Amino acid sequence: ALPPLLLLLLLIIANFAVQPAEAFSTFQPARTITKSTSNNARCITLRATSDNTNTNEDDDASSSSSTPSKKKGDSLRDATGIRPSLHPVTINCLAEALLLRSQCVLGTSQSSKDGQEISIDTANTQTEPLQIAITAAGIAMAAIDQRNDAAKTDETTQIFTTDESQTISGRVIGTVMRVRELEQVLLQKVNGVEWVRKYGEEESFGVLKKECQFVEEEASDSTSNGSLEKQLADTIKINPLFRMNRAECLLALFLSTVEQPTLERLGEDVAGGSKVDFIDADRLEVLI
Repeated sequence: ALPPLLLLLLLIIANFAVQPAEAFSTFQPARTITKSTSNNARCITLRATSDNTNTNEDDDASSSSSTPSKKKGDSLRDATGIRPSLHPVTINCLAEALLLRSQCVLGTSQSSKDGQEISIDTANTQTEPLQIAITAAGIAMAAIDQRNDAAKTDETTQIFTTDESQTISGRVIGTVMRVRELEQVLLQKVNGVEWVRKYGEEESFGVLKKECQFVEEEASDSTSNGSLEKQLADTIKINPLFRMNRAECLLALFLSTVEQPTLERLGEDVAGGSKVDFIDADRLEVLI
């Protein structure tokens, strides 16, 4: 079986429609991303965890006899062999990516440690696709590190395995690199369902009503489009629920239209599977 990260990055290369040859001619799994982000994020590999050892043997003996060793992670999950879902962390990463994009649109984008503006929008022709992929990978790495650090002190939190970490990172990169295309699919699906429009449920999908109207009218006015972009960016920035709903729907579309078909064609799978089990039935019926 192919390593999960390699498989998902190949999936990105195979399906990425914008400048495929130039953008990914030097894009190598894990190693390239690690080199490019060595100052900002660590490699997507789990750090081995071990109990701290005391150099004083007498102290070790006394502490081991008086204090039982504390087990890390969820003991119930460990007993059943059921691993925690990867979707919540992935969705949070995508929500963070949407927030960074909105800040770029509003002119309030952050800068990296070397002073360069952080850009994560594939529609920005001045930003290399590889740089966007690296930024997305950095978001995923930071979330994985945060989770693993929390597992050291929280008995109910489990450390991600290497395969799980690679799967999360691959999904974040894959979704971010296709976000504009996935957003168009999302708008078409939402706009094509009568009950969403009737009951004003667009925002439960992370979509503005104006976005649907824009698609329906097939508006091509660049001024109107720019105004809509700013309104969307502002909503994403100030409304965490809207942002999270949009991230959930984009991940659901990525899994159902990109990851699942590709893995089935290759006869492969990834940690935790690709089932969309994090969205309620009403929204799932619209999206899939």
